[in-house]
Amino acid sequence: MKHAVIASAFVLLVAGCDNAQQASAEPVAGTTMIDCSLNGAGGFGRDCTMERVEQDGDSFIIVRHPDGAFRRFALGVPGRGLVTADGAQQAEVTNRGGYVEVRVDSDRYHLPVSE
Repeated sequence: MKHAVIASAFVLLVAGCDNAQQASAEPVAGTTMIDCSLNGAGGFGRDCTMERVEQDGDSFIIVRHPDGAFRRFALGVPGRGLVTADGAQQAEVTNRGGYVEVRVDSDRYHLPVSE
């Protein structure tokens, strides 16, 4: 049930973004500032950016850190919702009502959920 709620939240996050005609990896929506806590920091700051992209028919979220590092997440993976698209560490996603908290290793991100 938890995964179904999270998957539904991320489907809402990308709802209305039908850009199959666009070239691969084109931004679907503008870049959004998000709260993040990097490298195990205790608090969150609005220091990261998030953008949604379509690539070869798949939807992704790219979160960029202030130092240029980034993480890429695949959206709408059947039965799993949001998953880490690159690297060995898997995303842990928690619905916080109005946003989801995504944790990968010692980094945490607050991603908005569209109503």
